[in-house]
Amino acid sequence: MPWLINATQLDKFRKGQKNVVILDATWFLPTEGRDAKAEFEAGHIIGSRFLDLNVFHEKESSLPNMLTRDEDFISAKVGELGITNDHKIILYDRSPLHTSCRALWMFKVFGHNPNQLYILDGGFDAWQKYGGKVDQGEARVTPKKNYTVTYQAHLIRSLVQMKTNLNHPTEQVVDVRHPVRYAGGKEPRPNLRSGHIPGSFSFPYMTMFESDGRFKPIERIRKQFTGIGVVLEAPIVTTCGSAITAPILDVVLDLMNHTDHSVYDGSWSEWGSTILYPGEDGLDERPVVRSIDT
Repeated sequence: MPWLINATQLDKFRKGQKNVVILDATWFLPTEGRDAKAEFEAGHIIGSRFLDLNVFHEKESSLPNMLTRDEDFISAKVGELGITNDHKIILYDRSPLHTSCRALWMFKVFGHNPNQLYILDGGFDAWQKYGGKVDQGEARVTPKKNYTVTYQAHLIRSLVQMKTNLNHPTEQVVDVRHPVRYAGGKEPRPNLRSGHIPGSFSFPYMTMFESDGRFKPIERIRKQFTGIGVVLEAPIVTTCGSAITAPILDVVLDLMNHTDHSVYDGSWSEWGSTILYPGEDGLDERPVVRSIDT
C-alpha cells in the first residue's frame, strides 16, 4: 500500500536512500488564478521535480482531467522525469485540493508498485514548518527510457460501469464534493445539472484533514466514514467533480487497508452533463446530507 510520511521522514529518505524521486504534484483549478509551475520555480523542496498533471490528461476528451490510456505516451513522459519502475516516489503539493493524492492514484493506475509510493503529510507547508531546505528554478533531470507501464484498468470506473451499478448495485459510491453541491447546489462548471448519483454517500474531502492540511488520524476518519453508513467490507467507488479530489478518499482507503476500491474518472463532469439516465429517476434515495463528526 502507499505510505504517509512526515517532513522528518522525507528528509531522511532524501539524504539516506537511493532511487528516491520527490515530485511536486501541485495542480490548481483555473478559477484560482495560480500557476503551479511558476510557484514551483519560486520555491520547492530541494531536489524535487515538477509533475504536471495536465500532461497525463486525455487531450481528445471533451471531459476535464480524464486520465490518458496511451501507455507509450505515459512511459515517455514518466521517463522524462527521470523515473524508473524501481524508484521510490514521494509526492507533495501546495494545493487546497491535495492533488498529490491524484498523482499517487495515477501512478497506481500506471502499475507502479504501491509500496514504493509516498505522500508528504501536510504538503509543502509541512516542509517549510520543519525548516527543510528549499531550492528555486527548474529542476535538473536526467531522463530515463525504460519506464514500463502496466495499466491497471480495474482502478478506474467508466460511465458504462457506473450506469450498470445504478440498477444492479455491487459497489458503494461515495461523493467527496462539497455537501452543497451534493445536495443540489449550483455547479461551478457550465451546462451541468445539479445533484448527485442516486444512492451515493456524501463524504466531503475536506472532512479528512486537520486545519493545517495534514490528514486526520486514519482511525478517526474510519469512524467518520463508517458513521455515514458505508460498509468497509464491500467495494467502493469514489467520485467528485472531475476526479481530482476523489483520489483523496482512494488514498485514505489504501491507508485503511481496504482492498477493493476505484475512482470514477468522469465523475460529475460526465454524469451531470446529460439528461437523466434510464432508471436514474425515482430510485430510492439515502438522506441527502448526513452529519459528519468533524
